Amino acid sequence: MNETILYAPQLDSIIKRFDTKNNPITPEMYQKLSDIYDIFSFIKPGKEDDIRHTWLEVERGPVEAFGSFEEYKEDEEVETIEEFEQLWKEYYPEETKWYEFGTSRYRSERYFFFDDKLFAIVNEEDPPSDNNVYYSEDLKIFIDWLHERIAFEINKLRENPQEYNDNIKRNLSWGKRYGRIRRKELWNILGEEAIRIDLNLGEEKIQILREIVGEMPGTSETGFKNMTANEFFRICEFCYDANDYFMDQKTGLKPLEKYLKMSDGRDAGLRNIPGNSQEAFYKWYHGEAVVGAHPWEICRGGNSTHISLFVSETENKWKITLAGSSIGRVEETVRMAVALHDNKIPFELRDAEEILNMVTGNDFIGIVPDNVFPRYCHNLFPREDRIIDFMNLNFFDEFIPEIINKTYWYPLEEIVPAD
Repeated sequence: MNETILYAPQLDSIIKRFDTKNNPITPEMYQKLSDIYDIFSFIKPGKEDDIRHTWLEVERGPVEAFGSFEEYKEDEEVETIEEFEQLWKEYYPEETKWYEFGTSRYRSERYFFFDDKLFAIVNEEDPPSDNNVYYSEDLKIFIDWLHERIAFEINKLRENPQEYNDNIKRNLSWGKRYGRIRRKELWNILGEEAIRIDLNLGEEKIQILREIVGEMPGTSETGFKNMTANEFFRICEFCYDANDYFMDQKTGLKPLEKYLKMSDGRDAGLRNIPGNSQEAFYKWYHGEAVVGAHPWEICRGGNSTHISLFVSETENKWKITLAGSSIGRVEETVRMAVALHDNKIPFELRDAEEILNMVTGNDFIGIVPDNVFPRYCHNLFPREDRIIDFMNLNFFDEFIPEIINKTYWYPLEEIVPAD
């Protein structure tokens, strides 16, 4: 089919070294990429930025495409030929591997993506010169291969669009698709390996959570007439103590000390204002120093794995909002919510219904393709599915067949010729 032959392991090796910052596009590569874009324009674009995509099935190839036995042995990864071949098949268990290719456009710039990675940008108004100081032989080989492959794929699509799409629907790897699975189903599949948040919390706390969720619509009308730094730290302490963060401390810590040990640290000086002064808190809250700070991140973590206790001023009242719905922190969040409820602290729980469904196993986990990092994927799923937790299929290798059978797989987008 192609004069330039690349197998999946060779492609993966090249993909790892994609580097658009140096932009090593020679005039020859530029012409090939322009041709690819023009040929690929046979496909009907999306609504924005001329987005087009298709799927390419690439052979695993012979073991030599995976690498050299001598090199793997020298690196002490294997000792025998048998171990080398076993490693090859562990990395490439199927005889083929699927990749997504796509293009988009913004003004005069054309963008090229492979396996969800941007590998080239070409500007129609500013072609590259011959004096490019950086040259990549791998990129040249890849672009040559891609030029031939895209021409072949478009010919197949042109000859029979229905058969082209049917082949993708039948054979596209499950690890490249979007799906959803109910958490209870996943628990049943994983058995003892499942992290059972419901069992960790117990029915009593879950019942209180149900009450909290039922009360949520009315809590927006309540709040604190006044707020001080000490009052905020006191509320934080209820959250900390609910999770026994300081149970090993020999001496008691004050609320502020607990906050300083657990929080993000970027509190914009909240720790330093007069603790019992309403005026001082009001002035601090409306000060410029708060902008960009993280005073409400009461349990530090990553962008999506921290827990926050927000204070906001609305309608002459101070409102408290608890937020922390990542699967790794949601148990802590629920314990905090129960503690605030038990101590008569008026508050709102962000994503309350979603959290209740999560801890009882009634929510859906969104399955994203293996080349998509399972964070911030909310916009990739229908809003009505209310999915806030995501995973890749390869999270659970030995359970993949059962997970596939219990998953609802969203329909694939049809690849159709342009009008």
